[in-house]
Amino acid sequence: MKRTGFKRPEYAKGPRLAPNRKPWPTRAPAEIEAACGLPADSTTGEHRPAPAVRRGTYAHADMGIPMSLPKPEAHRNPYLLAMARGKPCLFRLPGICNFDPATTVACHSNLGAHGKAGARKADDEYSAWGCFNCHRWLDQGSADGTRKQLAFMSAHLAQVCEWRAIAGSAAADPKDRTAAQWALDHLNASPLGELP
Repeated sequence: MKRTGFKRPEYAKGPRLAPNRKPWPTRAPAEIEAACGLPADSTTGEHRPAPAVRRGTYAHADMGIPMSLPKPEAHRNPYLLAMARGKPCLFRLPGICNFDPATTVACHSNLGAHGKAGARKADDEYSAWGCFNCHRWLDQGSADGTRKQLAFMSAHLAQVCEWRAIAGSAAADPKDRTAAQWALDHLNASPLGELP
């Protein structure tokens, strides 16, 4: 292929600004800095330029305040999730549920209020026992978000009742009681025997 004589024009080589626009100033005028109370440089008497603030932040880094909020610590309890094996499905969605306890797992919430964010799962206390079909429907089904949210909240209410019964039962396995109490503590709920 033969090269053409196309040459990039001079005006396209530098930064592209509208003819009537000036570059954004790197610092505020001295009178604005003085009005904001920024300290003056001791050697020149001039005011220091304002520290740069990244987009989406809430404070200056040089003030000792973090530039972004720290990620909340995830609440994880592997034994609480393992308790789901062999338990009945709490979703029981008509036409979807297979009612097979052999396929039951802990289904996590998909709501941001419960800790779900991107690839991060919701906290373990926001889970409910569900069969394979109900779990697949909750995560990948074509139903709208409101219907899925209502189905999860209904199943989670039943899950809290199950955890209350386990935590309040003297006949339950001590590990099960501890895991159920852990979930109730994180949900600020109480065991069945301690209800007012």
